Amino acid sequence: MKKYILPLVVLLGLSLPNLSTAQTAGTLSFTFTPVAHSGSWGSKHVLAVWIQNSANGFIRTKFRYWGNGTNDHLPNWKANSNQNVVDAITGATLTTYATKSLTWDGTDLSGTLLPDGDYKITIEECWSHGSSKVTKSFPFTKSGTAAHLTPADDANFTDVVIDWVPSITGTEFVGISNTFSVFPNPTHDKINIDFKANAQACNIYIVNTLGQEVYCEKENRIYSGVKSIDLSTFENGIYFVNVEMNSKLFTKKIVLFK
Repeated sequence: MKKYILPLVVLLGLSLPNLSTAQTAGTLSFTFTPVAHSGSWGSKHVLAVWIQNSANGFIRTKFRYWGNGTNDHLPNWKANSNQNVVDAITGATLTTYATKSLTWDGTDLSGTLLPDGDYKITIEECWSHGSSKVTKSFPFTKSGTAAHLTPADDANFTDVVIDWVPSITGTEFVGISNTFSVFPNPTHDKINIDFKANAQACNIYIVNTLGQEVYCEKENRIYSGVKSIDLSTFENGIYFVNVEMNSKLFTKKIVLFK
């Protein structure tokens, strides 16, 4: 029989309570006014605004303004987003400075509601024909609690207002569930989800500790008995198995160690 010696960090993870990952629906509103700068371009400038998680992972672009001769002036946004502008507001190089506002519904590019936690809105701006630029992030917390933030003005951005407003309706987070069980745990290659003969239409998805979705079956299928999921291509670590049934979200923590 092949034996597995788990590292201390994994053993500690197993000894902790079965942590849950809430996913609160809601709306982020963000408003800011860029300070007017001048230079060899006059008032012309390029701008990108995008959403990131706390580990700097890209989520969505909200604004991107540049032109054929200025599309190399937003290097941080280009590197982080791979120039993804799905559902973003885009346009040519800006010629005036004006207040801008955006909203975000807490989802990723696939429309999946992201786990609660710390996120940030990042702004990159460049003026004076690329010789002057700034990149700044504004953090906020996505949770079941409303938040209103007014970061201090600086030399580049003023009148910044951040509001996170959770929805009253939506998927109810229930947490640890006896509706199904997951085994083996820890596992080295696959998990089995035992629905205990509770045949219901449900969605299944798995997220890592960064909140990134690594597995998804969201077709509202009916499962009963035992369902197996292959995790052999995933990296070692802690994952959360989420099952959504009847507008309620149930979560189990698992450990993968190969």
